[in-house]
Amino acid sequence: MLLAGGEDWRIWKTWTCRLLVDHQNGDGSWEGAQKEEGMEIYTTALGALILELCCGHLPVYMHEKVRIPIIPGLVKVNFTEGLAQETTKNVELILDASNSMWGQIKGESKISIAKEVLIQIIDGLPEEMNVGLRVYGHRYKIKDKRACQDTELIVPIGPLQKDQLIQTIEKITPKGKTPLVYSILQSPQDFINLRGGTVVLISDGIESCEGDIKSIAPKLKESGIELTVNIIGFGIKEEEARKQLENIAKSTGGIYLDAKDSQELLSSLQQALKIEYVLIDGKGKVKASGYVGGEAVSILEGEYILQLKLEPTFLETKVVVNPAKTSVFLLKKEEGKWTIKPAD
Repeated sequence: MLLAGGEDWRIWKTWTCRLLVDHQNGDGSWEGAQKEEGMEIYTTALGALILELCCGHLPVYMHEKVRIPIIPGLVKVNFTEGLAQETTKNVELILDASNSMWGQIKGESKISIAKEVLIQIIDGLPEEMNVGLRVYGHRYKIKDKRACQDTELIVPIGPLQKDQLIQTIEKITPKGKTPLVYSILQSPQDFINLRGGTVVLISDGIESCEGDIKSIAPKLKESGIELTVNIIGFGIKEEEARKQLENIAKSTGGIYLDAKDSQELLSSLQQALKIEYVLIDGKGKVKASGYVGGEAVSILEGEYILQLKLEPTFLETKVVVNPAKTSVFLLKKEEGKWTIKPAD
């Protein structure tokens, strides 16, 4: 009856529990009848178990030890051989060079760590990539009236010039405030000759010039330039600051990543430069995400839309996920157009 549940179980449970309680002795025992006379220990134990069954047990199929496990499926997206570099983006790096970047992590200044990691990343970028560098807080001191508009496109977005970027980064000296919002809003003009791209911003703190965070997404959209803002919070301890940066990234369809030291900063930068894909259910909700060429992602059985943003457009295809099976898709280029198809 317990396993069956429903109205029959409710009626039986109510009647049985009432019967047991009404006929219970003052010491908590029950007397036997007919063949059970003289077996008070047995009848008392049985009565107690029945009452416990009413209130203390889940149906057996809901118990962890016997519940049938839900086995997810896997989805993986790979590059077609030799195409990884062709998918590289138009990228603008924005570096926080405000006074707070003199703060230290394990005895080394944040700005020194950021420079070392940026140089390492730049040195490993593919030659086909278009890269630019914008810096804020590097020219005017905190009390200078110009500090809240202190942002500069030092290296315009164009074919990768590793030596120029590295030499420029080495010369940066933190000085002023954090005009984070103002700096991001300058980025559309940096991409004016391109159809779209990705901004990767490294900051160790929140906006300090009263910039309106909520204005970022609408103004980027108004610009007509397709931009995604990925933000790396470097050495951030305040929950409020982290939440602010997360909201900025999320509002533009980007990602927020935390970095507590040089290794995490390197890992976060590498991740921010990858191509992300998402799996969307029938209600339009993102249920899982991963990176092209990365590890397979786990997701429950069902039908989904696999969506991949390859600047400046989205690629989409339907995915049917089966339990314990891996669905592999390939990012291909056919007649000059990008496609995403199941692997053969």
